[in-house]
Parts: sequence; structure tokens; C-alpha cells
Amino acid sequence: MKSFTLKKASVFDIAAMVSLALSTNTFAQENSAEDESKGIEQITVTAQKRAENLQETPLAITAFSGDELREAGVSSLADIASGKTPGLVFSAFSVGQPEIAIRGIGTKEDGAAASDSTIISVDGVYIAARTAQVFDIFDLERVEVLRGPQGTLYGKNSIGGSINFVTSKPTDDLTGRFRTTFGNFGRFDVGGVVSGGLSDELKGKFSFSSRNYDGHITNVHSGRVQDTRDTLAWRGQLVWEPTSDVEVIFTYDGADDELGDSNREPVGSAGTATGDNADNPLAVAEAFGTAGSPFLAANDEIGFTFREVEGYSAQVNWTINDYTVTSVTSYRESEFDWLEDSEGLPGLTTFDQTVGPEFGFRRDVSDSAIENTNQFTQEIRILSPSNETVEWVAGAFFSEESINRTETFCIPNCGTTVLDVDFPEGAERIANRFIINSSLQENDSTSLAAYGQGTYRFNNELSLTAGVRYSFEEKDVIFGGDIDDGVVPAGVFIQENFLVDSSDSWENVSGRLALDWKASRNTLYYGSISTGFKSGGFIGSPSTPTRATDSFDEETAINYEIGFKSTLLDNTLRFNAALFFTDYKDLQVTRFAQLADNPTNPFGEFITENAASAEISGLEIEWDWFATDNLQFGGSYSYLDATSNDFTPEVANLAPEGGCPEGSAQATDNLADGCIPDFSGNVLRQAPEHSANLFSRYFYDLGDAGLLRANVSFSFQDSTFFDPDNNDITVIPAYAVWDAQVSWIDISEQWTITAWVKNLTDKEYRTHVFSQRNSQIAFATFAPPRTIGLSIEYSFY
Repeated sequence: MKSFTLKKASVFDIAAMVSLALSTNTFAQENSAEDESKGIEQITVTAQKRAENLQETPLAITAFSGDELREAGVSSLADIASGKTPGLVFSAFSVGQPEIAIRGIGTKEDGAAASDSTIISVDGVYIAARTAQVFDIFDLERVEVLRGPQGTLYGKNSIGGSINFVTSKPTDDLTGRFRTTFGNFGRFDVGGVVSGGLSDELKGKFSFSSRNYDGHITNVHSGRVQDTRDTLAWRGQLVWEPTSDVEVIFTYDGADDELGDSNREPVGSAGTATGDNADNPLAVAEAFGTAGSPFLAANDEIGFTFREVEGYSAQVNWTINDYTVTSVTSYRESEFDWLEDSEGLPGLTTFDQTVGPEFGFRRDVSDSAIENTNQFTQEIRILSPSNETVEWVAGAFFSEESINRTETFCIPNCGTTVLDVDFPEGAERIANRFIINSSLQENDSTSLAAYGQGTYRFNNELSLTAGVRYSFEEKDVIFGGDIDDGVVPAGVFIQENFLVDSSDSWENVSGRLALDWKASRNTLYYGSISTGFKSGGFIGSPSTPTRATDSFDEETAINYEIGFKSTLLDNTLRFNAALFFTDYKDLQVTRFAQLADNPTNPFGEFITENAASAEISGLEIEWDWFATDNLQFGGSYSYLDATSNDFTPEVANLAPEGGCPEGSAQATDNLADGCIPDFSGNVLRQAPEHSANLFSRYFYDLGDAGLLRANVSFSFQDSTFFDPDNNDITVIPAYAVWDAQVSWIDISEQWTITAWVKNLTDKEYRTHVFSQRNSQIAFATFAPPRTIGLSIEYSFY
């Protein structure tokens, strides 16, 4: 019978793992070539711009192979973050507005002139536009998640880390793989890849992924399911090798997404937004029968997301006397059109503040955005030969990014698809587009960088790595405020009509110093100091021209880390751990509040300030264990303590009646000047104290009938705050999720049939939450309910 290759493993008791780790010298062995051919699969990564063994790279890296991702049914970045990567937390305000945090370092601000904390790249091409960063995961060789500041080799906006997607390359021989998936809620996916040689010098590949989903959220007014999905992504690639020393890779990829509306479920109210009235979103949800039911929606305007993305890149690898010169040139563009009822409730039918909740929500608003982006990047680097006493890489990077974004806030709705609502007899709806405020945003950004990193090997066991990078970025912006289009011209979110321009620039020197000791053939210890920074920027939807032209500064971090990587027990156990401390300065904190200098805004507004410093410490553990030839365990665990040291915002909140609340102080002797809150000592957003992933795989040999493979996984995430004031209503409570699957693989390994279930226990848990009116009301999105399905895959080679 043909032997089957066992893939990466998964779950064991943490205490036992730590005990093994402390006994490394007892268990570590010099494996023979025969030992290395079985057990733990060696993973090659290119995190340091050259191909290296994951276990010999002195960085905290989580790597997933393409086979592992397909087996687990991973289709998005959210799947990678859901407990599978220690320290990585994924959330999203909308499909085109992801919020990614690594080790408590993330970004809330989503304006055209803001920057993220984590680099997202595909085949070495940096994707700048946030609306294009969440894409279909398919046709991958591997994913590498680098945790902690990566300022030397990745530059600006990698202060939290870097997520690198590496696609599969064309093969010499004709190969292919096709996959289809059927599931409940009308899920139907089709995808595939065909690869092979076209001539002696040319080979190519084409892959695609189509996903359809009928949705699981039902609107109570119309009975229609509103969260549908219809997506198509593709990638074509040619590899030309005119000589043995030259390789040219041309890539074209794109995506066309049409997504239905999500549901914003009211999850909290406080202060004046309580009671049985139209100011309390919980009472309104109760009146329309959706309270506590995240899969029932009461929004009267149906939202949507349309997105188109295209990208082109050319990579040239030229080997000269064992040195490799690499040039990566890329151009990307995207179009994004989005609308959402921000509260998931019908709008009010009267301005009478005393009416009951059956008349609709008095604070109802719809939010929409249209964004067009394009970017050009060019990187050139030189890589020294590998396995020398001194190894080094040096390079330069240039990018131009242009983002045009118009975000519109409509009271009570924008007038697109507005549903009939069963209001009380005699109620008359407020006119569509009663108040319209729009924020016009244009940002042209230019970035330059030069970097170098080298490793000196004192001997076969001890190495020293040092690197430095100089970065410069300039942003030229135009901001406008438009309050003239509504039935009643009124400044609510935007205070006045204006059109202003501004610019600012930032420069930074980042570096890394690391010492690693290979205690044995299978054990590596390392210690490092690394720095990173995130560019400054401008507020996304400024309410006044002054706010529009005032930039916020860059933020910086210094990370101190020790860790070890080990492969033990005759190559059947891989155990890695990292202990870190990060000193985080000038945090760009975004909060949504009613501000004292904009008192006529009943909803609040987003503002971003350099208002805090923080200290972050943590422990991350990953392990894989082949208990027997047929049974594997493994998982990961993360402990995180991410706390603000000094956090008193510069802009005052609007003072409520009766004076400043506890935890804040008057800005001046005049209460009209507002209250300055003190958030010092609070936990950073998206920073759960504990998170873990455990999973096991079992293989049963059926002889000539093939192989059965069973997989059970468990993910846990501790409670996470989403507002800097750490209030109780803008929180994602702790949750745990189980997934399971059973696969049959035929003896030729060409056919695989998998029955799977996700969210096995049908757990209701939040994926995002945001607040309005100084955190008095909160609204959340929820993960899908239990989903089941069947996947069929055929491969030929």
C-alpha cells in the first residue's frame, strides 16, 4: 500500500509541554537522516528575505502550509487569527475595514490618511489599502505570521508584525487540483489550479476560487436573508527562465466581491439611553422582536458591499557569483462601495422624545463609503550567499499610494433599499436622506526606505544579527466637509462646509539586534531587541477644517524578546516559546465620543490622538507532537498583559448634565469646556489576556480502501475591550469554539472527501463591537452559527 504523508500536528497539556521544554537537554537528540525523514515536517520560511528552516530562524513566527490550510478549510485571514496564531486577533468594522492586532498592537482609525499596524503582503508585494487587505485565501504554499515589530526588513507600519502570504509556484509537469464545497445556508464553493510547463524556458499557472453563500441573517420586516456572498478571485502566473541564472515571475491577480448586509445587534445601553423609550436601542430591538437574536435583523435600510481588486507584479531574480539580486515591481488598484445601517434598527417616525420604542430608534443613522485606491511599489535587494560566516541582505524600497474616499452619514437612511416597517397606526416616517453629512478624503502618500541586515557566525553554534532601516514618508491630503445635500441642511457629524489641504512627513530609523545560540542540532535559543514604527496621519472623517489639517504623530515601539525553538523526541515533537516585553510610545488611539467642541453632534465622532504610552508583556507557546504514527496533538497558547501607562486625551468629552463622571476631570473651570477622561491603567483594545488553540488528528489505515483522517479543534479567546475607557458594554466576552471534520483519502491520494462542521456547539459570540454617544450605546456583529458541509477535492500530477 502507498504510504501517506502526515501533515502538521496539534494538542497537548501545557504543563507537560513546559516540563519537556525545561528538560530540553535531556530529550534533544542528534537525529539521523532516517529520523529526519519521518515525524515533524520541516517548514521553510522567507521571513528574513532568504529561505531558512523555521526552527533555525531567531524570530517569533507562526507558519501554515498550503496543505494545512486546505485541510482545515481556511478561507480568510479571520480563520488564521481565530486562536490558531498566538497573539493575533482579527476583527472587522466591515468587510473592507479590518482591524488586525498582534500582541495588543492594532489600529482603529480607517480614514484615507491613516496607517495600519500590521503589514499584509502577497509574494513580497505590500498591500497598502485596507479595503483590499481581506481577500480569499486559496492557492497558497504557506502563510507566515511574524509577531512583534519588524522595522528592519519590513519598515513602516509593521510595528505589530507582518503577515506574508506566499502563493504556490508553477510546476514543470502538468498538475492540477479542483475542489468543490456544499454546505448549509446555501454554501457552494468551486476552486482549482492548473499548472505546468509551456516550453523549456516558460511555465505557468492559473487558479481561481468562487464562493457563494445564501446567508443566515433574516430581516424581520421583509423576511429576506440579507448577508449573502458571491465572490470570485483569480490568479495567473508565468515563470520565465531564459538562463540558469535568471528567473522572471509575472503575476496577475484579481477579485470581484458582491456581499450582502451584516447585522448590527444592539448589545448595551447606559446613562440616558435606558428605559422603555426610543432612545434605548435594546428596548427598540425588543419591540421589533430581535433582542438577543443576532441572526434576526430589524434594520430598515439594506446594506451592501461591492469590491473589485486587480494587481500586477514582476519579480526578477538574478544570481551573480552566488549573490542574488531581486527586483519586485507591482501595481495594484481597488474599488470599494459599502453601505450599512449602523445600528440594525428602524429609524424613528417622530422627533417626539417621549415616544415608545415601537416608533423606531431615535438615533438611527446609515453609514456608507466609496473608496478608490491605487499603489505602485518597487523594491530592490541584494542577498549574499547562504551558509557563509557572514550573511547579509541590503535593499531599497519605494512606494506611491493614492486613496480617494467619500464617507457619508445619513439620518435616518441613505435612501437605497428602504423596507416597509410595521410602525404603530398613524406614524409617518421621516424622509429619506433627512440629514446628509459627507466627508471627502484624498491622500497621496510617498514612501522611501533603505535597509540592511547581516548575520555573523562566531562558530557553528553562536551567531549575531544586526540590522538597520531608514524610512521616510510624506502624506499630502485634501479633506472636505459637505452638509448641504439633505432635506434639512444641518451639521451633525460635519460642523461646516469646508475644503482644505494639508501635508506632513515622518522619518524613522529602526533596527534589530539578535543573538542566537544553537545549543544542539535541534535546539535554538535567541534573544533580541527590535524596534518599529507606524506612520503618522490624519483623522478619517474630520468634523471641522482644523481637525482636518491637524496631523497626529507616528508611534514607536521597542521590543525585548527571548525565546527558544526545539525539535525533540526523535523528531516527533516541536516546541517553541517566546517571552517578550514591548515599550510602546505615542499610541494613536481612536475613540468615538461626543466632544465638547462639537456639542451639537448627538451621535459622537471619531477622533485619533497620540494620547498614550503602554507596556506590553507576554508569553507565547506553540507545539506539535506525533504521539504515534497515527495520532497527532498540538496547539498554541498566548498570555498577554497590554496596559496603558499614561493616557489622558487632549480633546475633552462633552460634559453630561450634573458634571464630569467618575474617572474624568473638568478641562477648565467652565463645565462647557468638557471633561478630560483618564484612561491610564486600562487594557488596550483587542488584547485578550489569554487565548489558546488545541487540536488533534487521527489517521486510520483502510488498506487498499484508502485512509480515514479525523480532526477536532478547540479555540478560546478571553474577553477583549474595544473602547479605551474599558466600559462594560463595548466588549467581546470570552468564548470557546469547537470545529471537527472527517476525511476519506483514496489510496492514490488523488481524491479527498471531507465532511466538516464549524462552530460545532452553535455558540453565539461577537466578532466586533462599537459604541456611540460617549459609550452609552453599543452594537455588535456576531460570528455565523453552526455550519456543516461536504468538500470534494481531486488532484492530478
